[in-house]
Amino acid sequence: MVWNPLRLLQTLIHFEVAGPLSRGLRSLPGLTNTTGTTPMTTAVDTTHLAPARSVGLWGAGHDGADALGQALAPLGYSLTPPGWSSQPDQPLVNLPLVVGLGPSDATWASRLEHLGHVASYQEATLFDFQALDPAIAALWGSLDDGVMGGVSASQVQWQNGLRFVGQVSTANSGGFASIRTRNLEPPLNLSQWQGTVLYAQGDGQRYKWILRDNPDWDSLAYCYSFDTDSDRPITVRTPFLDPVATRRARTVPEASALNPAQVYSMQLMLSKFEYDGDLNPSFEPGSFELTVQRLAVYRQGPKPVLVLPQGNAALGPQLAAAGLTGVVPQGQGAQGPGFEVIGANQTLPPEVSPAAVETILQQLM
Repeated sequence: MVWNPLRLLQTLIHFEVAGPLSRGLRSLPGLTNTTGTTPMTTAVDTTHLAPARSVGLWGAGHDGADALGQALAPLGYSLTPPGWSSQPDQPLVNLPLVVGLGPSDATWASRLEHLGHVASYQEATLFDFQALDPAIAALWGSLDDGVMGGVSASQVQWQNGLRFVGQVSTANSGGFASIRTRNLEPPLNLSQWQGTVLYAQGDGQRYKWILRDNPDWDSLAYCYSFDTDSDRPITVRTPFLDPVATRRARTVPEASALNPAQVYSMQLMLSKFEYDGDLNPSFEPGSFELTVQRLAVYRQGPKPVLVLPQGNAALGPQLAAAGLTGVVPQGQGAQGPGFEVIGANQTLPPEVSPAAVETILQQLM
């Protein structure tokens, strides 16, 4: 393999970094692709990102689950898959309500303690790469070591998601391949969230997820390394405080943390280097493949509200001890004629709809 100057010119054109030469270069045959090369303005309005809302059924006796799901659907809620409560190490994702099934008995003490200790968070999809949006696809382009004389070559393919594939080589002092977005205008404002989540399938190598909070081409790159598994999909959660500020794989200790209020670009990279000269322990020259199905954002969420059947009003102190709020069908409650709020709080949190609670209680009765 030899260095290909044509790929370098294609990179400069796609990312609009050729200066005054860009317009002339775009007119030459064979230098542009079908995704277009005009500057991209994104239509992503992050102020309207909203997490989905799920309802978990907990306990024996799931009869009537289908009817409950149908009743809750018009209110914007869906039922979680069966078996969610048997996975204590898994966080509760977008779960504002849990329906307690079965009579009041000694098992509730351990159930409440369990629910009080399981992490709970909210998640919202930023980009669903499996539902191809031409405007989003046009943002992405290859950025490989050809910019410094190397011969690695990557591609962006759209097959069951965003597919980062190609050949990486250490020839000519190279050793990295990547795909990157053009600058997002306006930048994404993710200040209401705590980090990103990649849902991906890899090939067993270690990759980097890179964000930039500055529009300059060679601005600081905030990198997070993650390992993949060739046999199963992975979930990569990256708190905004965790990425390492780097410039050309050298850390910049004096740099401030990433500013999530202005995310200008995103990048996926496979490199033989980690940081400051250290080598990527799983790097293998040759072909590679990483597919990202979805990019989401997340934040810590409140504990779910537990909806209890008739006869469980005495559980109020146990709920409070676990830091939980519950709802029982008892007379003229604080939130409506069909229920009363007990436990850690005396009112429903804003993310829980009173109409949804009343619908659940009607189904339980």
